[in-house]
Amino acid sequence: MPKIFSGEPSPVHPSLQPSLFKIYGALLVFFMVLGGWLAFDLQKGYVKVLADQSYRAMQRSQIIGQSFRTQVLATDYVLRDLLGRIQPQDIVYPDYDRNHAQRMTQLLKEKSDTVPDFFLVVFNKDCVFTATESGDHTGASSKPALCEARKAHAGSGPLVSYVSGAKSASGSSVLMLSRNFTSPTGEFQGGVMAVMELEKAQHWFDSLNLESGDSVALLDDAQILLARRPLLEKSMEEKATDLNIPGLLISTAAQSAALTRLDLDGSERIFGFSQIEGFPFFVAFGFDKSGVIEEWQHRAVELTTGFCILLLLALAVARSQWTMLHQREELRSSEEHFRMLAENMADLVWCTDAQMQFTYVNAADQRVRGFAREEVIGTHIMDNLTPQGKDIFATILQERRELELSSHHGLVLKYELPMNLKNGGEVWIEMTSVPIYDSHGRISGYQGVGRDVSKRRQHEANLLQSKQQLEEQLLEAAEETSALHELATHDALTGLYNRRFLDATLPREFARAKRDGDRLAVIMLDLDHFKLVNDNFSHAAGDKVLVTLADLMKAGARESDLICRYGGEEFAVIMPGMSVDQALERVESWRRQLEEMLVVYGDFKISITLSAGVAVFPDQGDSPGLLLALADQMLYKSKKEGRNRISVCSL
Repeated sequence: MPKIFSGEPSPVHPSLQPSLFKIYGALLVFFMVLGGWLAFDLQKGYVKVLADQSYRAMQRSQIIGQSFRTQVLATDYVLRDLLGRIQPQDIVYPDYDRNHAQRMTQLLKEKSDTVPDFFLVVFNKDCVFTATESGDHTGASSKPALCEARKAHAGSGPLVSYVSGAKSASGSSVLMLSRNFTSPTGEFQGGVMAVMELEKAQHWFDSLNLESGDSVALLDDAQILLARRPLLEKSMEEKATDLNIPGLLISTAAQSAALTRLDLDGSERIFGFSQIEGFPFFVAFGFDKSGVIEEWQHRAVELTTGFCILLLLALAVARSQWTMLHQREELRSSEEHFRMLAENMADLVWCTDAQMQFTYVNAADQRVRGFAREEVIGTHIMDNLTPQGKDIFATILQERRELELSSHHGLVLKYELPMNLKNGGEVWIEMTSVPIYDSHGRISGYQGVGRDVSKRRQHEANLLQSKQQLEEQLLEAAEETSALHELATHDALTGLYNRRFLDATLPREFARAKRDGDRLAVIMLDLDHFKLVNDNFSHAAGDKVLVTLADLMKAGARESDLICRYGGEEFAVIMPGMSVDQALERVESWRRQLEEMLVVYGDFKISITLSAGVAVFPDQGDSPGLLLALADQMLYKSKKEGRNRISVCSL
């Protein structure tokens, strides 16, 4: 049998043993440091995963809270509009004027169409319902405690509260918004109220798109559970948590800490809380912790497994080196000693002649590939390779020829290639080969070592797949965030900016105009007799009219103009750098085009006009709210003076 290693081995020198102990000691210290760093990195990654998900949970809760706040603000706008239309004689009960009662009911019905989740009511100073959108329940009254709370309310905003079934006039648990109607001397005369049953709030939560295992809940300032998904009927209208949520919001924002708790259904979740600005409600969003840390757990298992394998390999290599040093003298004197070492190695050991035919393989080849030694000896290397392995080996042979021609003799080549198994499968072997030279310097054969790396390659493929899946999840999260932002700032029907975007943008535009000494025009528009379009041609036709007006305004707008759907058939436009005359000219162009236009819907040709009000900073209004209110007053002036006209503030 040919020798695998050329040359004579050197005996172990006694002075080498202290050096070996130093090497083993250095390896031990290295693995202790590596293990400590691995544990620290995993712990740091665990904390970061929880903190990142906590931040995402807080963002989700804020987005959902802003959406809910937008609905409440839209309802409050309707209440303020009703207050502007109601006179003291409209809140008398009983109302013996049948026509007047019908007009009040019709007015509430028209306004309720813009906020379908709320039920609108007008009440007098004794909190007796004088008119409702359905005409029913007139004469009913609120509980005394609720009536006293309305009378005591003196804030500029609406009175917003949760009322249990035991305290509400209807006997159902509701969310209530009310605004007071006061006399010129400030006396409480009654007011208007919007009521949402908790069941409708729950339906809105049920429509949210959540991942399996996640939860979202709405709580009031007493932390009473008002709505939740997934629904837990036994916990509804009960105190949901003993946490100090306002204080928790401050500490979480300051520390970026993750809040992990058992939820009401017993699942452990990572929570984010946010308060709905200006209202006594909180939104709690929770990610399922088991799903959040799943990727981290996989990484921890993979890194720990890799560390253990590396440690075992290092121990195996160290042990093998120690064994080789102590057996070197015996192997030097006897080829049989070499056979014993080779036959007991876990790796494949082989030799070929100059024609690439096997002259020796050790027992590991049979353990790995299944072929008996006599089935391999005398065969060509190519006969033991798969088609892919043959292509790889042909490339290796060409590389070896080029090395030999360039006088780079005796270099070790390392490569991986698939070999045949006896059962018809394949196994990937990491080969290390070196040529054997005769006394004339010609290649007389090759010898080498092979190692089964199939599991390692599979592990690398799994890691690559996990990385690709993570990248896909990150892309989906970015798309979801973009879609949520678009939904939060745009009106779904017209594509224009919504009321929430206007509320956020108008103060900035006003501050910029004030800082630069520039003008800022605000226009409020309203379609005349729009309800008749819905009643006579259908709501779909009304939607077509709204979209037509939106397209008309967008076609004539500058890039700096902000066109918003304010609510229902009302629109608001912010025009930076516009004087009164310029703004009037722009709005008059829209009014004239719409007046001359027929909106085609099916077989119908619909004619409609608009009314508008204009206010311009700094000529009128020294604050964003006042500027918007003046434009709104001018709109109502146009309505009262016959519609299809534009009124400009003259302050």
